[in-house]
Amino acid sequence: MVDSVCVWWSDEDGRGALRSNEVESEVFVHFSNINRTRHHLLRPGQRVLFEVEPYPRGRDGYFFRAHNVTTF
Repeated sequence: MVDSVCVWWSDEDGRGALRSNEVESEVFVHFSNINRTRHHLLRPGQRVLFEVEPYPRGRDGYFFRAHNVTTF
């Protein structure tokens, strides 16, 4: 699991980016990958844990995607 913070989030699109010292670039995150029972939203500066996987080469400017995201 990677410890990180949310850099930006779009409630309208349900997606955003995470940043961690453990990953070489920002990581794409989609609301469907967030482990929450009520709301699938993040806020900039919010701390999260996630598993990282490769993202299709450079898709949307990202090289990694977060899944199994746990919020605090």
